[in-house]
Amino acid sequence: MSTTVLAQGTLSPGQGAVAHVAAVTAGRLVSVPVREGDRVRKGQVVALVDSRPQQAQAQSAAAAYTAAESQAREAALAAQAAATDQTNAVRLARLALEAAQRDRDSSVAAARLDLETALTDLHKTQAGARPQEIAQAEQTVAQDEATYKRAETELARVQYLYGKGIDAKRQLDDAQAALAIADSTLKSAQASLSLVKAGARPEDLRAAQLRVDQARQALSAAKTGGDTKVRQAQASLQQAEQAALQVAVKQQDARAMQQTAAQKRADLAGAQAAAGYAALHAPLSGVVTHRALNPGDMADPATPVLEITDTRALNLLANLPAEDGMKVRVGMPVRISTADAPGHPFAGRVLSVGEVDPQTNLMTARIAVANPEGILKVGSFATGDILLRTDPRAVVVPKQAIVTHEDKTVVFVAGDDNVAHQREVTTGAEENGLVEILNGIKPGEKVIKLGQYELSDGAKVQPAEKAEAAKDEDKK
Repeated sequence: MSTTVLAQGTLSPGQGAVAHVAAVTAGRLVSVPVREGDRVRKGQVVALVDSRPQQAQAQSAAAAYTAAESQAREAALAAQAAATDQTNAVRLARLALEAAQRDRDSSVAAARLDLETALTDLHKTQAGARPQEIAQAEQTVAQDEATYKRAETELARVQYLYGKGIDAKRQLDDAQAALAIADSTLKSAQASLSLVKAGARPEDLRAAQLRVDQARQALSAAKTGGDTKVRQAQASLQQAEQAALQVAVKQQDARAMQQTAAQKRADLAGAQAAAGYAALHAPLSGVVTHRALNPGDMADPATPVLEITDTRALNLLANLPAEDGMKVRVGMPVRISTADAPGHPFAGRVLSVGEVDPQTNLMTARIAVANPEGILKVGSFATGDILLRTDPRAVVVPKQAIVTHEDKTVVFVAGDDNVAHQREVTTGAEENGLVEILNGIKPGEKVIKLGQYELSDGAKVQPAEKAEAAKDEDKK
């Protein structure tokens, strides 16, 4: 036995099942190929707006985008080239600075060494010969004198022997040559000793001083020239590094060009989209329920051209008494019937239940109704039985067996003693002439459904078939 709640109302489109098709951009309608009542598919073209202005804008936007993109590429290449040149310039400037520093240090070191050498020579010249040098020169003279005397003695001996005819003429010549050499060597040693004892000449001192002055000037020139070249190299490096600002400006220009190109690309996409909006497509499958504009009319976003309704899923909007509506829950199944399709039930499901209206004590229930074949029509009156619960082993009695006695719902049960016993019962669902008995009687008990209005508790009764048989006997 099913316990149901009666719901009555009108059929309306389901939530989200109605679409108003309007032009995205204003324009004149070229064609509307569908009429009211036509069934359309999702994505089908249902109207066409003149798109020539939008197409012209799209072409203009495409040209602007091409030009902007070309300028952006050129700016990017220029920025990249500037960055490469600046990097190379900095690297070369650093190398030049390092070379200038090395040249300065090398030149200064060489000039300082020359100055030290010149100073050493000057000091040596000013100081004259050292005692050791004088002693060495005197020793050399003494040795050369001894050598001269030996050569002189040897010559006298050879002359004597030559005069005697003992030595040869060659020996005499050798002895004379040896004496001459010894004499020359002695004189040279004596001259050197004289020079050592005499000290440096003024000319030598002046020349040594001039060499020192020249070495100092060379050192100063090396420092000055080297520092100048280093400063020039540093200035070149600073200038090369400052060129990074120009590179940054070019890079910023390139980014600006890229942003401009991106904006032009967006403008092109917008123009192409606007041109594509000329064809109006059905957003859902359904039936054209209203056509507001015709070819030649001006269409705009505020005025729908068509109304399309998906009739495959309708909603039954029903008002329920509060006592019934409080029993209804979302998701409960519903059996729908309507005069548009007599004898053809439709399946439904409770979508929502509203709040109680304090003025009418009613609750609004929204019921989804499947209408795959499109038999049901929007606006038709329909009745729904909301299934609250189902009892597969319900205790039921015929409806005519139930009577009201002293404001109580009762049923008369006939026992085996043929006595009518009054039972107070609680009724439940009613279906096909049967009423569910929730409590008061048990399965298998006999109930009286004829003449019970004249009975009282404890009255004698007999089955109707026996009473008819007794009447027939009496007639006989």
